[in-house]
Amino acid sequence: MESIIQIRKGNRVIEGLVTYEEGDLIEAVFPSPLDVTVGDQIPCLLTADYETINTFEAVVVAKDKNRVFLFHSPTATEFREQRRRYPRFDMEVKGWIQYPTQEPDSFFSVYSQMVYLVNLSLGGLAFRSDKQIPADQQIVFSFELYGRNRPDGVVKTDLVIIHERIEGPNYFYGCTIKGINARHFHNLRKYILHRQIEERRQVKIE
Repeated sequence: MESIIQIRKGNRVIEGLVTYEEGDLIEAVFPSPLDVTVGDQIPCLLTADYETINTFEAVVVAKDKNRVFLFHSPTATEFREQRRRYPRFDMEVKGWIQYPTQEPDSFFSVYSQMVYLVNLSLGGLAFRSDKQIPADQQIVFSFELYGRNRPDGVVKTDLVIIHERIEGPNYFYGCTIKGINARHFHNLRKYILHRQIEERRQVKIE
Protein backbone atom coordinates (compact mmCIF):
# COMPACT_ATOMS: atom_id res chain seq x y z
CA MET A 1 0.00 0.00 0.00
CA GLU A 2 1.26 3.47 -0.90
CA SER A 3 1.76 5.89 1.94
CA ILE A 4 -0.89 8.55 2.41
CA ILE A 5 -0.04 12.07 3.49
CA GLN A 6 -2.39 14.66 4.91
CA ILE A 7 -1.38 18.29 5.13
CA ARG A 8 -3.13 21.04 7.02
CA LYS A 9 -3.55 24.38 5.28
CA GLY A 10 -5.53 26.82 7.40
CA ASN A 11 -8.71 25.01 8.44
CA ARG A 12 -8.48 22.49 5.59
CA VAL A 13 -6.96 19.01 5.63
CA ILE A 14 -5.86 17.84 2.18
CA GLU A 15 -4.93 14.22 1.43
CA GLY A 16 -2.47 13.00 -1.17
CA LEU A 17 -0.33 10.00 -2.13
CA VAL A 18 3.39 9.74 -1.41
CA THR A 19 5.23 8.87 -4.64
CA TYR A 20 8.81 9.15 -3.36
CA GLU A 21 10.41 9.07 0.07
CA GLU A 22 14.18 8.99 0.49
CA GLY A 23 16.54 10.76 2.83
CA ASP A 24 15.14 14.18 3.69
CA LEU A 25 12.77 14.44 0.70
CA ILE A 26 9.11 13.47 0.40
CA GLU A 27 7.26 13.86 -2.91
CA ALA A 28 3.46 13.77 -2.82
CA VAL A 29 0.74 14.06 -5.45
CA PHE A 30 -2.60 15.67 -4.63
CA PRO A 31 -5.95 15.60 -6.48
CA SER A 32 -5.52 19.25 -7.52
CA PRO A 33 -2.81 21.95 -7.32
CA LEU A 34 -2.16 23.14 -3.78
CA ASP A 35 -2.17 26.73 -2.63
CA VAL A 36 1.28 26.55 -1.05
CA THR A 37 4.47 28.54 -1.58
CA VAL A 38 8.07 27.36 -1.56
CA GLY A 39 9.34 28.02 1.95
CA ASP A 40 6.00 27.35 3.66
CA GLN A 41 6.20 25.19 6.78
CA ILE A 42 3.14 22.97 7.03
CA PRO A 43 1.87 20.32 9.49
CA CYS A 44 1.79 16.82 7.98
CA LEU A 45 0.48 13.38 8.88
CA LEU A 46 1.97 10.32 7.17
CA THR A 47 0.71 6.73 7.29
CA ALA A 48 1.07 3.54 5.27
CA ASP A 49 -1.52 1.40 7.05
CA TYR A 50 -3.54 3.71 9.35
CA GLU A 51 -1.94 1.92 12.32
CA THR A 52 1.47 3.61 12.33
CA ILE A 53 1.02 7.36 12.06
CA ASN A 54 3.80 9.95 11.94
CA THR A 55 3.12 13.65 12.43
CA PHE A 56 5.70 16.32 11.68
CA GLU A 57 6.33 19.77 10.26
CA ALA A 58 7.72 19.89 6.71
CA VAL A 59 8.97 22.70 4.50
CA VAL A 60 7.86 23.07 0.87
CA VAL A 61 11.07 23.08 -1.20
CA ALA A 62 9.55 22.78 -4.70
CA LYS A 63 6.17 22.37 -6.40
CA ASP A 64 4.97 21.45 -9.87
CA LYS A 65 1.21 21.60 -10.56
CA ASN A 66 -0.28 19.04 -8.16
CA ARG A 67 3.12 17.63 -7.09
CA VAL A 68 4.75 18.97 -3.95
CA PHE A 69 8.27 18.30 -2.66
CA LEU A 70 8.64 18.47 1.11
CA PHE A 71 11.78 18.66 3.22
CA HIS A 72 11.56 16.68 6.45
CA SER A 73 14.62 15.37 8.24
CA PRO A 74 13.49 12.23 10.09
CA THR A 75 14.74 11.18 13.49
CA ALA A 76 16.69 7.91 13.69
CA THR A 77 13.53 6.13 14.88
CA GLU A 78 11.40 7.57 12.08
CA PHE A 79 14.11 6.66 9.56
CA ARG A 80 13.89 2.99 10.59
CA GLU A 81 10.09 2.91 10.91
CA GLN A 82 9.55 4.50 7.51
CA ARG A 83 12.25 2.30 5.96
CA ARG A 84 13.86 5.26 4.31
CA ARG A 85 17.31 5.06 2.82
CA TYR A 86 19.93 7.58 1.83
CA PRO A 87 19.83 8.39 -1.89
CA ARG A 88 23.18 7.87 -3.61
CA PHE A 89 24.38 9.73 -6.71
CA ASP A 90 27.13 8.97 -9.21
CA MET A 91 29.77 11.68 -9.51
CA GLU A 92 33.04 12.50 -11.24
CA VAL A 93 34.55 15.26 -9.10
CA LYS A 94 38.18 15.89 -8.14
CA GLY A 95 39.02 15.87 -4.47
CA TRP A 96 41.96 15.64 -2.08
CA ILE A 97 42.62 13.07 0.60
CA GLN A 98 45.00 13.53 3.50
CA TYR A 99 46.25 11.07 6.10
CA PRO A 100 49.30 10.72 8.37
CA THR A 101 52.32 9.47 6.47
CA GLN A 102 53.69 6.06 7.41
CA GLU A 103 57.13 6.78 5.99
CA PRO A 104 59.55 7.40 8.91
CA ASP A 105 61.99 9.33 6.70
CA SER A 106 59.36 11.55 5.10
CA PHE A 107 59.80 15.30 5.41
CA PHE A 108 56.02 15.74 5.69
CA SER A 109 53.86 14.34 8.49
CA VAL A 110 50.70 14.36 6.33
CA TYR A 111 50.36 12.66 2.95
CA SER A 112 48.15 14.40 0.33
CA GLN A 113 46.82 12.93 -2.89
CA MET A 114 44.30 13.88 -5.57
CA VAL A 115 41.48 11.36 -6.09
CA TYR A 116 38.08 11.31 -7.83
CA LEU A 117 34.77 11.23 -6.00
CA VAL A 118 32.62 8.65 -7.85
CA ASN A 119 29.46 8.45 -5.73
CA LEU A 120 28.00 10.29 -2.80
CA SER A 121 25.27 10.09 -0.16
CA LEU A 122 24.60 11.72 3.20
CA GLY A 123 26.06 8.73 5.02
CA GLY A 124 29.06 7.84 2.90
CA LEU A 125 30.88 8.08 -0.40
CA ALA A 126 33.24 6.28 -2.76
CA PHE A 127 36.34 7.55 -4.51
CA ARG A 128 38.81 6.32 -7.11
CA SER A 129 42.56 6.47 -6.59
CA ASP A 130 45.54 5.50 -8.71
CA LYS A 131 47.46 4.53 -5.55
CA GLN A 132 46.62 2.08 -2.80
CA ILE A 133 45.81 3.54 0.61
CA PRO A 134 47.19 1.87 3.76
CA ALA A 135 44.68 -0.32 5.61
CA ASP A 136 42.89 0.93 8.74
CA GLN A 137 43.61 4.51 7.80
CA GLN A 138 41.33 7.38 8.80
CA ILE A 139 41.21 9.95 6.03
CA VAL A 140 40.34 13.63 5.63
CA PHE A 141 38.64 14.16 2.25
CA SER A 142 37.96 17.60 0.74
CA PHE A 143 36.06 18.36 -2.47
CA GLU A 144 34.07 21.09 -4.22
CA LEU A 145 30.65 20.03 -5.52
CA TYR A 146 30.21 22.90 -8.00
CA GLY A 147 33.82 23.62 -8.93
CA ARG A 148 36.03 26.42 -7.68
CA ASN A 149 34.92 29.63 -5.97
CA ARG A 150 31.59 28.29 -4.72
CA PRO A 151 31.66 28.33 -0.89
CA ASP A 152 28.26 26.59 -0.83
CA GLY A 153 29.82 23.56 -2.52
CA VAL A 154 32.84 23.01 -0.28
CA VAL A 155 32.74 19.78 1.75
CA LYS A 156 35.40 18.42 4.10
CA THR A 157 34.81 15.11 5.86
CA ASP A 158 36.55 12.57 8.08
CA LEU A 159 36.22 9.13 6.50
CA VAL A 160 36.75 5.52 7.46
CA ILE A 161 37.31 3.05 4.61
CA ILE A 162 34.94 0.07 4.78
CA HIS A 163 35.86 -1.72 1.55
CA GLU A 164 38.39 -1.69 -1.28
CA ARG A 165 38.02 -2.85 -4.89
CA ILE A 166 40.75 -3.04 -7.53
CA GLU A 167 39.68 -2.47 -11.11
CA GLY A 168 42.42 -2.22 -13.74
CA PRO A 169 45.00 0.34 -12.61
CA ASN A 170 42.59 1.98 -10.16
CA TYR A 171 41.62 1.42 -6.54
CA PHE A 172 38.03 2.12 -5.49
CA TYR A 173 37.27 2.83 -1.84
CA GLY A 174 33.87 2.85 -0.17
CA CYS A 175 33.80 4.97 2.96
CA THR A 176 31.58 5.96 5.86
CA ILE A 177 31.46 9.60 6.92
CA LYS A 178 32.63 9.75 10.54
CA GLY A 179 32.95 13.50 10.98
CA ILE A 180 31.75 16.67 9.24
CA ASN A 181 31.12 20.18 10.54
CA ALA A 182 27.69 21.83 10.43
CA ARG A 183 28.42 24.16 7.49
CA HIS A 184 29.83 21.42 5.27
CA PHE A 185 26.99 19.06 6.22
CA HIS A 186 24.53 21.78 5.19
CA ASN A 187 26.32 22.09 1.81
CA LEU A 188 26.20 18.32 1.32
CA ARG A 189 22.54 18.01 2.33
CA LYS A 190 21.52 20.92 0.08
CA TYR A 191 23.35 19.42 -2.92
CA ILE A 192 21.75 16.00 -2.45
CA LEU A 193 18.31 17.56 -2.03
CA HIS A 194 18.72 19.48 -5.31
CA ARG A 195 19.84 16.31 -7.12
CA GLN A 196 16.82 14.42 -5.79
CA ILE A 197 14.40 17.12 -6.94
CA GLU A 198 16.05 17.33 -10.39
CA GLU A 199 15.72 13.57 -10.90
CA ARG A 200 12.14 13.43 -9.62
CA ARG A 201 11.03 16.27 -11.90
CA GLN A 202 11.95 14.04 -14.85
CA VAL A 203 9.67 11.23 -13.63
CA LYS A 204 6.17 11.40 -15.06
CA ILE A 205 3.39 10.63 -12.58
CA GLU A 206 0.35 8.92 -14.12
